Amino acid sequence: MIKRVIFDIDNTLIDWKEEYNQEINKALDELKIQYTEDDCKKIGEAISDYEKDNYIFNLDKTSEFINKQLGKNYPKELVYKIIEKWGKCTPEKIEPQIEEVLQYLSKKYEMVILTDWYKEPQLNRLKILKIDKYFLEIYSAENFRRKPFPDGFMLAKGSNKPEECVMIGDDFERDIKGAINCGINAIWYTHKNNNVQYQGKIINNLIQLKEIL
Repeated sequence: MIKRVIFDIDNTLIDWKEEYNQEINKALDELKIQYTEDDCKKIGEAISDYEKDNYIFNLDKTSEFINKQLGKNYPKELVYKIIEKWGKCTPEKIEPQIEEVLQYLSKKYEMVILTDWYKEPQLNRLKILKIDKYFLEIYSAENFRRKPFPDGFMLAKGSNKPEECVMIGDDFERDIKGAINCGINAIWYTHKNNNVQYQGKIINNLIQLKEIL
């Protein structure tokens, strides 16, 4: 019997849009750092590269990584400001069907977040959309190795047995395979036509969770 539902955030509950990278420009402006559009692009790419190459997230180490990769000497305040600004990036309001399904699930199950990002910015995004109230806790990659390593999954399950939990996320390798490898059930949320051979549950709209859970 399922007792706890574990949600991913980015591109599951909240879509991540390319336009959010414009916050890098704003952070540079506020710190009065001269830059080109190519500089902004490379900073964004470096942050992404750091996330791909590192399993535990740390802002100071992210700053060091950017400077080393780009041959720059940006102050560490730049990364702090970018992450802070990204913590305010959301659509104007949550889609009605997402609110509906969260209300439904929260009446039946414990609900938590497992994210491959920083806790405070993610919590702020949930607060902006007024859906933080549905979740008991946010488990973030600042404190353990990111998905698909088992560390976060084992924390996110709480006192429940793995088979009493279900992970819902968009990334097959990190969210879905990571959960399954820990004995946790998984529901893959995807809009793409994938060639992945997967026999488990797949949805393309979160409202479908009302039929499954």
